[in-house]
Amino acid sequence: MTRRKQIRDSLLNKGFFPEVLPPCFVSTNLARSFSGHIKEILDKQYHKRSSAYIRYSGTKHDGNRRYYGAVNPIPYFYLCNFIGNNWNDFNSKFEDSTFSISNIRLGDKMDDRAILVSSLSEVASKLSSQIKHSPFILKTDIAQFFPSIYTHSIVWAAHGRDEAKADIDKKSQSVYFNSLDWFLQRCQNGQTRGVIVGPDAFRIIAEYLVSHIDTLLTESSKDLIIGGVRHVDDFYLGVKSEFDSSVVLSQLRDILQTYELQVNDSKTNLISGLFPVDDIWAQELRAKPNYNTLDDFMNYLLDKAFDMSTRIKSQSPMKLALRRLDKYELYYRHTWTDFEPKLQRILFHFPHCIDYLCLLLAKRIAIGDSIDKEGWKKIIEIIIEKSISAAHHHEIVWLLWISFVCKIEISEELLKNLCKVNNSFVKSILIAARSEGLCDNVSIRLGNNLSTDDETWLQNIVARSTGYSRANFSGLYAAEFEQLVEKGVKFIDFKKHMRLMADEHNEAISKSKYGYDAEEEDDDDDPFDNPFTKGTFENENGLPF
Repeated sequence: MTRRKQIRDSLLNKGFFPEVLPPCFVSTNLARSFSGHIKEILDKQYHKRSSAYIRYSGTKHDGNRRYYGAVNPIPYFYLCNFIGNNWNDFNSKFEDSTFSISNIRLGDKMDDRAILVSSLSEVASKLSSQIKHSPFILKTDIAQFFPSIYTHSIVWAAHGRDEAKADIDKKSQSVYFNSLDWFLQRCQNGQTRGVIVGPDAFRIIAEYLVSHIDTLLTESSKDLIIGGVRHVDDFYLGVKSEFDSSVVLSQLRDILQTYELQVNDSKTNLISGLFPVDDIWAQELRAKPNYNTLDDFMNYLLDKAFDMSTRIKSQSPMKLALRRLDKYELYYRHTWTDFEPKLQRILFHFPHCIDYLCLLLAKRIAIGDSIDKEGWKKIIEIIIEKSISAAHHHEIVWLLWISFVCKIEISEELLKNLCKVNNSFVKSILIAARSEGLCDNVSIRLGNNLSTDDETWLQNIVARSTGYSRANFSGLYAAEFEQLVEKGVKFIDFKKHMRLMADEHNEAISKSKYGYDAEEEDDDDDPFDNPFTKGTFENENGLPF
């Protein structure tokens, strides 16, 4: 297999769905499902057809919402194929950036995602050396970065604005990034404003553009920037004075405006070079345990995280605390039942932590231990009920997934209401669960023609591939969808993740999928990190506690 094909197939198989979805949403056989029809599909790549993408309302640490998207697999194939064929261009642009610590790295076979991006926690570890002796740091970011990207600006970054404007032919041999612009628009219903948050191919494209902006800023600022780092769209630039910072900020504004982007004024500050970029609360939660028992320490972590989250009005401390519970393997401990009521209350009050809580709960079930099903059922139903009216897809989909894999039966009336939710992720997981006997009373009317180019494409292909519906595909991608179903494409798999979690060596929260912050601790010095006891720890008398 050529490197070009490897990159394309990896983006299809592991970079298709947004990483914020439950692990039952898979595309591991998507590339293989295209086999035998690739030439036929590529022959249509410049046909005038596009598809809507599926919107997914996700959570943010500050209580706000962020929209993610899943794109139609056919135009996404064209996008991935272009990236694979031109990977050297992308990689060269990444390497030219002097600031980026979010450089795209290709994942390997063991990683959950097609690409790997350094976590935000690496800003703190690299910033001090990068800014050198800088007395001040100019901290800023790009306002609404992904939603504001103008698809044509990708071509400007690749070929120059004047050359790109002079040749807008989507099949141009010299301005060949015109093809990328075309494929991008096909993924998002022809829209030129904004790129979708979620699929890995779109992250690569966004990083390509902002890496180019790094280079332009370096050239224009000359000696004004002593050093700095950038993570995605967050800039930390070391300068020697307030005056220099104003000049650098002005230069950054001019460059961004050239590419139809704007500085986020509300998040622009000049701070001391000694300012701790790694939040103090994060340092405290990562600190070594200072308790006689692990249970006492874990209780302290949750209480401390609640206090910090309340004070700084962010759910990030609680999310970090839950990662620590994964590190200390709470799910193996006989005291799990003592923690369950608190975890259930966290589930209600911290929606941004729902994914981590569900992953911990799934791990507990996968290793064959019991849970308080009745307690979880009640709190899950409360959250789902209020999430339906608010169209909070993240909460609904994750809680449906955990209900199915943990065999927690939700009420018939609630299932009936869920079937009416106008979102393809919700309907797809319900259809797949019914086909695998995980729930009854699922009745979703799909009609006699299954669209392949609107926001229902996922539920329609899941319905056909599971046998829920035998209706014909309709729309612009009907032929390709028929081929994918014939090849056995599978977008939802409830068993794969649980099989992986049954392995005691696999942590509940994937480091390469769920944005796990790198731990800087030396595990050998950690008195609570004993891989041989699986949650059984001894006191000074050698007795388990």
